[in-house]
Amino acid sequence: MEAGQVFLAPVTIGGQEFYLVVDTGSSDPWVADTGFECYDPYSHDQINPEDCGFATPYDRTLSNTFTPIPNENFNITYADGEYLNGDMAYETISMGGITIARQKFAVVDYAAWYGDQHSSGLVGFAYGTLTNAYAGNDPKADKKGGTLLYNPLFVNMYNQSLIAPIFSMAIDRDESAGGVLALGGIPAIPHGKRFVSVAIKSVGVFAGTTTPAYEFYTVMSEGFAVAGSIATQFNPMPGMSNPLKQNLVANGTVIIDSGTSLVYAPNQVADSLAALFRPPATFDDEAGAYFVECDAAPPVFGVSIGQKIFWVNGQDLIVRASGGRCIMGVQPNYGGLTILGDVWMKNVLCVFDVGAAQMRFAERQFSGLVYTPKSPTT
Repeated sequence: MEAGQVFLAPVTIGGQEFYLVVDTGSSDPWVADTGFECYDPYSHDQINPEDCGFATPYDRTLSNTFTPIPNENFNITYADGEYLNGDMAYETISMGGITIARQKFAVVDYAAWYGDQHSSGLVGFAYGTLTNAYAGNDPKADKKGGTLLYNPLFVNMYNQSLIAPIFSMAIDRDESAGGVLALGGIPAIPHGKRFVSVAIKSVGVFAGTTTPAYEFYTVMSEGFAVAGSIATQFNPMPGMSNPLKQNLVANGTVIIDSGTSLVYAPNQVADSLAALFRPPATFDDEAGAYFVECDAAPPVFGVSIGQKIFWVNGQDLIVRASGGRCIMGVQPNYGGLTILGDVWMKNVLCVFDVGAAQMRFAERQFSGLVYTPKSPTT
């Protein structure tokens, strides 16, 4: 996986227990199969299986509820270049004490994956429009747009009236604590008194209907708050004029994605933020990312949603990477999707209310900005 951490949860598949990545930016439930082959995502050369970083794989021979689906294959490529192929099947899957019999899922035989040594796969919580099953047994013959849509695990949970159509996530800054995933409600954890509610943006309607079609958990943002001093005040809405306040920048849609460790923002946001670290963050052309001194003083950073700025604690803006280096928690998106990943989500209780087609957010875990203004020469 990319620099940073991912959020894992225990899941039982065919009586076998695994930790899976909880990903609100994709939809498929999948697990690595015994005997899978591992590939380098860039060179596409086959490499040692342990290089994919999976924990214990799934063994279909140990399950009496595994049912293969003939003439269907799993084929997905993620934004960071990771890709997976495998078989589609039905299996009994349990999560959070909720069991779905004959849940459609993928058993991965070919993986180009940056694993964490703890998880064996992933469970997607986005809409069913993003599932990645295809007809046939040859992934090379799959055509873009030719997916065979199916209900993800969470959708089946509420379609079968086992839970309300809502889930919540609260990712802890303390890695040993992990966080909370609440299926069907909101967890009883400390958070701010005020919830902000915003509509989930659809991508259109299903053909021949007026039913909205949803994919990601996409909401509108009034923009980003970026400054070098905690004394800076910001205009609450784009276009407002107040000489005593600084304008938010780069308003537009953002995706709430627990499967992404960092924040990917418009280039101007990442570039401005990098320049305000003391010492400034530097761009590594080979890695294509901003790196920062691990003991640097971070600037002020927040995201405005529902006319409320949700601030990111300064310590979350410096993420430890491999080789003793630290990567900046906000990276440029190069004109692509704007994604609020775990760096932002650690500071917010996120409620995914699918039934109401809205998201709700409340502050949490914010223990003060740690930036101390310094002169340009220090």
